[in-house]
Amino acid sequence: MKNKLKIYTVLLAVVLLAQVFDNFGYETTTYTTDKDKALTIGSLPKEFVETKDIEGGVVTNYKPTMNFNVKVKNNKVGEGKYLVCNSGEKSCYMSIQKAKISIPWERIKGTPLIYMGICNVVIFSVFGIWGLILAFKLIRSVYKGEVFVAKVASQMEIIGALIIAIRLLYIILGYVSSQFLLNQIDISYLDISWDYGNNGIYIIFGITLMVASQIILRGKELREEQELTI
Repeated sequence: MKNKLKIYTVLLAVVLLAQVFDNFGYETTTYTTDKDKALTIGSLPKEFVETKDIEGGVVTNYKPTMNFNVKVKNNKVGEGKYLVCNSGEKSCYMSIQKAKISIPWERIKGTPLIYMGICNVVIFSVFGIWGLILAFKLIRSVYKGEVFVAKVASQMEIIGALIIAIRLLYIILGYVSSQFLLNQIDISYLDISWDYGNNGIYIIFGITLMVASQIILRGKELREEQELTI
């Protein structure tokens, strides 16, 4: 128990330091200066939308897409071009830091991206349900006043490990998925990378639960030693 407490405490300190200097984001980017691939304002291509003429008007059908949250770097959208609003005294220009990319479903149907998505859902669902069950049992034990018991400590430790495992899997699967995603898009003047979110917060929370579980066990040991002494 004492060894676990030392290990978890050291891990927590390392992660906290890493969080200060890094945002736990492994970035894979793509960049090109091809003018024909620059962002423009225009109508959606045919692979995204389909229109049909009917009596009295036109019907527009939007085709299925797969969406990805990504990080974006670089302010330019073309050679010497920026996203600007020329409104006199209230003029400004915008730099994109995060965005959602939509890709036609037909283009990625049958590719590894689909299987990655299914894998994500299955793994996170299993881990998430397991974590919720343990969290419910933990809350019930605390409600009954069973705080300094081995069962509560074990549940907290498992929940913490599950949180860390889920985030690490998310990072790994996100990195693999990003390799296929970047092969499907090519936008000039923009560095695009997978948006992992703030994984550090989740990992810190998970390790904190694991440290707390060992503190509870240590408190239980000290109380038992005091009772034996008395």
